[in-house]
Amino acid sequence: MIAKERIFSTIDREAETITARGRALFNCPELGFQETETERMICGCLDAWGVPYEKDVSLTGVVARLGRSGYHIAVVVDMDALPRKAGGGCIHACGHSIQTNDALAALQALLPFTQDGSIDGRVSFFFTPAEELTDPQRREELLAAGVLKGRSGKQDMIANGWFDDVDCVLSLHASSYPGRRFDVDTVLTGFLTKRVTFRGKAAHSGAAPYLGRNALHGAVLTETALGLLKDQFPPESYTRIYPVVRDVSGGINIIPDEAVLETYVRAADQASLMEAAGRFDRCVRGCAEALGLGADVETHPGYLPLIQSRQINQVAAENMLLFCNEEDITHDYVNGASGDLGDLGSLLPTIQFGFSGVDGAFHSDEFTIRDEEFCYLTVSKVLAGTAADLLNHPELRPERPADFEARKQAYLRDWVHMG
Repeated sequence: MIAKERIFSTIDREAETITARGRALFNCPELGFQETETERMICGCLDAWGVPYEKDVSLTGVVARLGRSGYHIAVVVDMDALPRKAGGGCIHACGHSIQTNDALAALQALLPFTQDGSIDGRVSFFFTPAEELTDPQRREELLAAGVLKGRSGKQDMIANGWFDDVDCVLSLHASSYPGRRFDVDTVLTGFLTKRVTFRGKAAHSGAAPYLGRNALHGAVLTETALGLLKDQFPPESYTRIYPVVRDVSGGINIIPDEAVLETYVRAADQASLMEAAGRFDRCVRGCAEALGLGADVETHPGYLPLIQSRQINQVAAENMLLFCNEEDITHDYVNGASGDLGDLGSLLPTIQFGFSGVDGAFHSDEFTIRDEEFCYLTVSKVLAGTAADLLNHPELRPERPADFEARKQAYLRDWVHMG
């Protein structure tokens, strides 16, 4: 049996080191598939603790393993950062450095139990790159070249079989829900990426504009149509479409013959997502035809909606209650954000509990870690305690889907490689 008191005391004893490492990781922001220094820091810890691991997984990821047989828990965390909005460089504006640090703290606390043979089960720690889809064009090129089999770290790891023997997935993420310490059973929306190229005919905008076909008008009319279409989506679908015009050809005295519109199409469930994507395409075709334009629509998969395992989240919530009151925990809300953990959640029982302790808007240059003790120590205890309960009590464990392999092949065919 794993004594959780011993886990918690290990984290308390290492508090100074854990906090210092958290600061170092936060101050080492790197973009997706470029997290080389973060990878080095992770491997340095694993080397010092004598933990077996594999590195350069999906280019820059790391997989560390505790235990040798039995029920297999995957602790899955993100590594990457975001570009700064001003001044160049990167920033951990989504708190992924906290996840990485907390996973390392939990690993260190669980390590003695796997070394002395007191558990029947395995815990593998997946440090995954490139959750933020910041450079979609580059990833399409890496996919086309065969360097990657998926557009994100988790997608690539799924395609390469890293989760084929996993039974369930634990993860965590900084949360923006106001006034609460934790959240559980939160739904993340899924999304598809749409890129539309409107094609018209150039003409002199002063002498003979009527001879042209303004491609920009196609983008503008589509934005208007989508704004009206939003009223047709039921609120519970959490459908979101907010397009931007990226490129327009020509100059101030030329009717533009090309304009590019891009957007995410988001929804809280896959059926609503695909319905919204189809309506988007019909809007584009109708607006283009009305103005005598051509329109090419490119569709690329983003991430699937995350529907969490209530069974595991109940275990996580019990561990949260060791450090807070019930009113400090939010249940069952829909977050409009997305993450590639939703792809794993479509295959395996998965959770991603949320935690507070940060300030500033997510994905902004103002994002900061306000409460280091809570983020680095308390949250690590909840993560490690949840894993310990699943190892100690088989009745708490969700079963691995019997049709995992069929699910995976359908996922790769219909989502990762759609179209």
